[in-house]
Amino acid sequence: MGKEPKDKKVDTLSGEKIDRILHDIEAARSQKTTPEELLLMVSSYLEKEPFLTIPLIEALVRVPNAETAQLLCGMLAGAEEKWVAKSIKRTLYKLRQRGVRWEEKPSKGEPVLRPPKPAEPEGYLGTIDSTGSRIIVIAKPQPLRGLLVVISIVNDLEGIQQFNLKEFSKKGFKEFVKGSLSSVDFPIVDTPGAYCIHLLKEASSLHQRLSKPLPQGYREAENEFKNSTWDDPSPIIYQFIKEDEVKDRVHLLKESSRLHEIMPFSTWHLGGQEVEQYASSITEAHQSKIVLRPDQKEARLNSIYRDALEELFPDDMRLRWKRRLEEMAYILLKTGKEEEARLAVSAAIDLQKPFSSIDPNPFIWNLLLKSLYILIEGDYEDKQKKEKTSLIVTP
Repeated sequence: MGKEPKDKKVDTLSGEKIDRILHDIEAARSQKTTPEELLLMVSSYLEKEPFLTIPLIEALVRVPNAETAQLLCGMLAGAEEKWVAKSIKRTLYKLRQRGVRWEEKPSKGEPVLRPPKPAEPEGYLGTIDSTGSRIIVIAKPQPLRGLLVVISIVNDLEGIQQFNLKEFSKKGFKEFVKGSLSSVDFPIVDTPGAYCIHLLKEASSLHQRLSKPLPQGYREAENEFKNSTWDDPSPIIYQFIKEDEVKDRVHLLKESSRLHEIMPFSTWHLGGQEVEQYASSITEAHQSKIVLRPDQKEARLNSIYRDALEELFPDDMRLRWKRRLEEMAYILLKTGKEEEARLAVSAAIDLQKPFSSIDPNPFIWNLLLKSLYILIEGDYEDKQKKEKTSLIVTP
């Protein structure tokens, strides 16, 4: 059971907010708003800023009429905290002393006005890099104390890589997100806080499956956000782009290879160690002393590519890249790139099934080729530099 706040002083800003609420109540009453609608309107104010509950209850004595008394009775029916109910009764007593009379109707069923709920946490998601890492930020409003903020970096192979729990003012937090976390190429987008909590829990589960201890402060944060749940197991993008809208649209799937031309996909590639053996085989095929006809050489290269595709993307890795595309599709959509978001969803849906040896997923196929030739070109440049160095005659 919560205790009645000891400090009832109302600062200037809170006083101005109370005055605006009272003005809105009077305006609504003059427009013949029903008692139920008036209760819901006040409830919405207090859900957003619950710290105004007691100051508003006490200020209602400045509006001495039957409608105010009915409003307070509705609030009393929904009050769970004893100190809230006590404050309402005090104000009703003062109204009665001022000569206000009202009909006390017995409440039926669930109260129209529910007790103020804490504001939902804010959430922000960053873009995913080629290793599967991204930033997740969750901010929980705290009455009279600004925001409690989780800043984490999670990875779909390693779990939680970094975790920090900090306090910010609302203004300081907005400046931090805009100035320190977000950039043109790697934006941070607002996302339902419950979904961000869901993603963080996924990362923590992976963390524990890998037998790694959870970072300091995680349990505290988990307790703070325990009332925020995300019930839909599907990635959030499917709330905006339905699978049926892009599934089996051949032109969208083919065009998904174009995603590699934009950020952050243009930076996505497989690790050098992953593709090294295939890059070496390709180099050998190009430099082979055995004279091959063009069609024989092409067949040899295609065989290497397809071996790499099959061995580098087993089912678990294929589905991991599917999820990366789905999460990035939401980022694209939130940054105004709806067409590109649809391409990403199309490529992701195609990754539900195993690769076709004849017509593999265009996005993954281009990812593989790009990764191979990044390594091959890098090795060639290193070789050229070494050859030039060997030609320098030292005195």
